[in-house]
Amino acid sequence: MQRKGPHPIPARRVIVGVNSAGASTVVTDERTVPSTRLSNGILLQEVWQQRNIPAVRDDRPEPEGALGAAAPVDGAVVRILTVPAAEGDEPAEPNLHTDPSLHVITMLSGELVVLLENGEVTLGVGDSVVLRDSMHDLRNLKPRPATFVYTSFPLVESGTPSGEGH
Repeated sequence: MQRKGPHPIPARRVIVGVNSAGASTVVTDERTVPSTRLSNGILLQEVWQQRNIPAVRDDRPEPEGALGAAAPVDGAVVRILTVPAAEGDEPAEPNLHTDPSLHVITMLSGELVVLLENGEVTLGVGDSVVLRDSMHDLRNLKPRPATFVYTSFPLVESGTPSGEGH
């Protein structure tokens, strides 16, 4: 059963590019950001999805791209995620997980607890955490939604040239 989640914040995506004269210009200015609600009630809004790194100047957003929790294996994402308010008195069992990525989370509203194998850290508005291929789980234990910007990049093994090892 899918949990009912919070309403999206009014996200606006402005994409700047270069015109034929080589001057910077607004290419896209829209309030319709692709979004989906995950089965756990988290609202995911895709600000940018980069299928491959490094990026190419002419890359455009891929609105038809699959929206889901996983980021592209060879690319990057910038997302706004909203975690619903806590329900009940007891939080569910932790779902510690990892993937070969560098995640950067910056809080916009509310509060999140980042559970780790050894400890936890609480994030409030303006706080950031960098997770490098680390076991973690995110928890909203408060009675209001928590919203954050989430950026994810792939990691490669030390000594492996970029793009190899996948």
